Amino acid sequence: MSAKSEKQTLARQFTWLDLVKAVALTGIFLNHLVERIFGYPEIANPRVGWPAFSARFEQLRPLTDHGILNAPINLLRWTGWFGEHGVELFLIVSGFGLTWGLLARYGNKALPLRDFYFRRAERIYPLWWGAHLAFMALWLLTGLGLSMADPATYMSFLGIRVTPYLLYYFTPAWWYIGLLLQLYLVYPLLWEALRRWSPGKLLIASCGIGIAARAVGSLIFTNYLEAWLRGAIFITRLPEFVFGISLAAWMFRDPQHIDARMRAPSTIILALAACLVSFPLALTLLGMAVVPFLLGAGMLVLLYVVLRKIKNSKRGIVGLGSWVGRHSYSLYIVHHPCVQLFIPKGPAVSGKRAVVGFFIAVIAMAISALLLELVVKRVLMRLGRWKLKVGTLGAAARVAVIVAGVALVLAAGDLAVRRFAPQEVLGWGERASLEPDPVLGWRLKPSRTTRLRWEGYDYTVTSNSLGFPGPEYPELKEPGVIRVMTVGDAFTSAEGVNTDQAWPRLLEADLAQGLPGQRVEVLNFGITGFGPIQYALVFEKYAPVYRPDLLIIGFFVNEYEDVSMNVEKFRDSIGFDLPSQDSWRSIAQFAQLRSFIKLELRQPLMELVVGKPRDHGYFLGNFSALEKGRTDINVIGRQRVAEHLERIKAVADRIGAKVLIAMIPASVQVCGPAQLAYYPKPVDLTDSERFDMEQPQRMTRGIASSLGIAYHDLRAVLKSVAGGCAYHPKNMHWTVDGHKAVAEDLARTLISDPDILLRR
Repeated sequence: MSAKSEKQTLARQFTWLDLVKAVALTGIFLNHLVERIFGYPEIANPRVGWPAFSARFEQLRPLTDHGILNAPINLLRWTGWFGEHGVELFLIVSGFGLTWGLLARYGNKALPLRDFYFRRAERIYPLWWGAHLAFMALWLLTGLGLSMADPATYMSFLGIRVTPYLLYYFTPAWWYIGLLLQLYLVYPLLWEALRRWSPGKLLIASCGIGIAARAVGSLIFTNYLEAWLRGAIFITRLPEFVFGISLAAWMFRDPQHIDARMRAPSTIILALAACLVSFPLALTLLGMAVVPFLLGAGMLVLLYVVLRKIKNSKRGIVGLGSWVGRHSYSLYIVHHPCVQLFIPKGPAVSGKRAVVGFFIAVIAMAISALLLELVVKRVLMRLGRWKLKVGTLGAAARVAVIVAGVALVLAAGDLAVRRFAPQEVLGWGERASLEPDPVLGWRLKPSRTTRLRWEGYDYTVTSNSLGFPGPEYPELKEPGVIRVMTVGDAFTSAEGVNTDQAWPRLLEADLAQGLPGQRVEVLNFGITGFGPIQYALVFEKYAPVYRPDLLIIGFFVNEYEDVSMNVEKFRDSIGFDLPSQDSWRSIAQFAQLRSFIKLELRQPLMELVVGKPRDHGYFLGNFSALEKGRTDINVIGRQRVAEHLERIKAVADRIGAKVLIAMIPASVQVCGPAQLAYYPKPVDLTDSERFDMEQPQRMTRGIASSLGIAYHDLRAVLKSVAGGCAYHPKNMHWTVDGHKAVAEDLARTLISDPDILLRR
């Protein structure tokens, strides 16, 4: 009998089996939906840091904040949490279906191992691999999915999910496939035991081993507790699987007798008791040693009694249930990613949004499962034709050529992007010019010239021996010299233009020209990514050494956000531990190509279709600095900025220096949407309920006034640049013309105001 005819016969004979699969899958789907909205259930889920019994019990208390919807919401919540036990049903029916088919094929004979493993691999791996390849392609196109750069992807590809990290890698529901593969791997041993022992003896032995393993492991493997009890190692879920094996053997040998036993009142009462006692046991650690078997066996018996007489049909709820049961494997593989993608997270989401997400997830799950099956089927057919035509090795060679060809095309695309439209990947675009610093977090690599190309930029950074941009001056200032020190972030260092075109370098020349016969030195201590924390640290360290007459702080609108960031974590975002941005590992990850697709294709398309502002454009425009009602900016950020500026002012007073804040606006405060390629079209800055166009300038001016620090707004001069926009159209910093305009404006301001520029 062929595998196809076996499957058709089994489907006709066991409609109830397909319906049990449908019930199990529905429960698991609801479980993941409810966990997405209401959180993870503590009952039946021991783990490291498992809450106290009282907290676990308290979580089951009904919700009371939804009025007339309290009853249906609580029913959904409890049903969803209970739905995770659909896994027990899947394990039982997997053992049942596999054993029934093998008994029909081989009787009591030994299994031909090669044929058995080939059939199991043929059942599991094609759809499993197809799903992996699909989600790897999704990662390539969107950045969401299975990362080709993560070794865990290839472990999962093989079905290895035994470590805590691998167990829930990418999508948590896939842990079950790793368990199933392990059970299939040891199945021949179980078959031999079934041949030599009675089904009852096999079940008793398996329950003894499995339950004891769960109990002992729960007391020993404290850091591996969740993975151990979940089924990362097959032995802990052996009882349910073997129950299905034994049930199939009993029913195969005497179907009428077993059917009567299953429907007997005593059996039904025992099954109900097993289910009911499982609930209090599931609240305890040792109770969870027996709950999966008790609950799984009890549910299976009850479902059998209800579903056994239902006739096979292609219509109505029976037809739908049978369809779900037949396609349960592909549906299981795709269901959790659909839940994660379309179901909103957290209890605060609106009911309407959750309902819409539910229906979209169900439709997406059905369509993607059918597509997965269809594509895999056609690929297998093509491989079969190749095998007949050129043999196994020839077919493998063709597959290898296709894989290599795809990889070469992607690598060529990555190299093309790197050559013609380089992206900021594997950390910051400036990373090649930076190195870690124990005090400041990072600085430029000393005495180095580095060319940087990314997202519209192509410039060189030249550093001195201290690791700061530009030339180095002697510590001792000669008499009559006017010395200006600058601190700031990428606008000051400066990003996007060569170091000698940065405004501090141009300011030095402009001051010298405007003050004939006067020697001027401008020492630039600006570094990309620096914020108020580093400004204070730099000035405290270097101002007493170089004794500047004036400190100019290039103060950007995002300082109120940066000041709250931990320097160490901020440094980690640079990517010092990542592979080189020009290495083969970068090419192997297709990092440039993926970033180009994301920024130039996916985000603009999603912005057009969904109406949500593209994340990258919102970041480059620094819209968040203009958002109203943000406590992290208006209260916490303001307080911390004031504290660091006060530190700077204290040092300046001690050495007799003046301080000037040069207030740098966001690009969207100067340029219009047509001038910035990244400007998110859905954003309306005239929305006064959402945005305050004066917010960062007003706060900074107020702090400066309270500390006696001079303040200068650069918006007017930047708007006066030819074309009205001094910012790079594809990035967030100034063009060469912008730096020239700022340098000239600051020179005029300093020359015309003797209260700012000292010792002339």
